Amino acid sequence: MKTFENLTIEKVERADLDQLEKLFATAFADEVDLQQVKRRIHRARQFYFILQPLSRFSVWIKNHFNVYVIKVAAQVVGFMQISYLNATQLHIDYIAFSKPFRGQGLGRWVLTKLLDEVADANHFDTVLEVRIDNPAYHFYKRLGFKPVTEILHYEMPFNNTDTPLLLTTDELPGFRELRPEDRSQLYRLYKTSVSHNLRQVIKRGYGEFNPSMMVRHLDWAKNYLMRKRKHDYVVEQAGKIVALVTITSYFKAKSYVVSLILSQSMESLRAAILENAVALIRSHHKQGVISITIYSDDYRKQRVLEQLGFKRESSYYLMFRTADKSVRKISVAKPYRVQSESRNKKI
Repeated sequence: MKTFENLTIEKVERADLDQLEKLFATAFADEVDLQQVKRRIHRARQFYFILQPLSRFSVWIKNHFNVYVIKVAAQVVGFMQISYLNATQLHIDYIAFSKPFRGQGLGRWVLTKLLDEVADANHFDTVLEVRIDNPAYHFYKRLGFKPVTEILHYEMPFNNTDTPLLLTTDELPGFRELRPEDRSQLYRLYKTSVSHNLRQVIKRGYGEFNPSMMVRHLDWAKNYLMRKRKHDYVVEQAGKIVALVTITSYFKAKSYVVSLILSQSMESLRAAILENAVALIRSHHKQGVISITIYSDDYRKQRVLEQLGFKRESSYYLMFRTADKSVRKISVAKPYRVQSESRNKKI
């Protein structure tokens, strides 16, 4: 591969955030809500010295700061954000480069470094998503990623000021707010909600569904600083939790994200549950956009969303790469402090 002189990959610092915001807006202008991204980066810059020390205690906050900037001669020309999903998997959230540095093999060089010297060296499997119409799909396949399923993103705008709230829902038995004692059942619910193959790709642990009190407080503080709020609801049937609904509200952006974990044996409840979620949002907010993301493993999910008025906005491939277990395992305490073959290149 082509070599790159005077190139470094460094953990993002507060001083890099302005350049990062501009680069993000250029690279993902057609894929994301730029105003929401700008607000997120602004909040990260504003509360950097509060949140960054807390990242040692919360994986959610830690992953928020797992951003690495690629610099050539001290100028930011690209960035990469990763998340550690669990003890054996990492997720590539974003990777992008400014236009003058595209098409030169820089992306392949950076990703190969990540896969060889971090993922394989520490036996991490790697997960990412890529838009179906993105030519990078074929690039990722050449690097060893395989498509697992499609991820479908749906949206529904609403405006209660122009259009009366006509949506009515029948009472759904067992639909209520999440209680602390419910958390012990959520991991079991998750295991009944997705296929075995998907659980092998997206490995979620018990602690993610039943975090410690300190972690919950830190998550609340992070959401408060970032001006967003989460509400959790469950559906209880015959003494068992069969569904978890999370509504995340981004007030400034007027964006409301619905997440649903539903036992496969209770698929018939999907429409009523989502009707309740939409009604809750519309009863508290005058206008905005409601979004939901699903796997394409069951057409009934898509049919319900379309019947409720959601429209598909984008589709992604969920891709998975298994670590090369023959590579000697190393410590992961500082996964990005490995030295490359050139004195001018360090990660």
